Amino acid sequence: MSAIWLTRLNADVAYLPWTDFKGRDNHLLRDETIFDEQRGNGGRGVQVEGVLSYFVTRNFSVGVGGRYWAMGTNRRSNSLCSGCGEPTVLAKYSMERWGTFFPISSIEKTHQNRS
Repeated sequence: MSAIWLTRLNADVAYLPWTDFKGRDNHLLRDETIFDEQRGNGGRGVQVEGVLSYFVTRNFSVGVGGRYWAMGTNRRSNSLCSGCGEPTVLAKYSMERWGTFFPISSIEKTHQNRS
């Protein structure tokens, strides 16, 4: 007798030992357009993902999953404002993103004849 699992839980974690960032902050609604160039590196990050799947049949599954990303730079990152007359300042940048997704998976089994 063999057991058939109807659900499966997968999880992945990734550590990011190095991050690099380049961005631009636009102030387009001001009288004079100002662009604030931002750049940083040497930071760290993490990515975490989990999926709960339900097997409708042996070869077809549906599921729900979640993903979280967090990355940041060190405190020695810089911000250079063009058009505002200020000197370069040191800053720390960080980013977090999360979301839900709904995977659908189909596995095609092929049978080979052995001679």
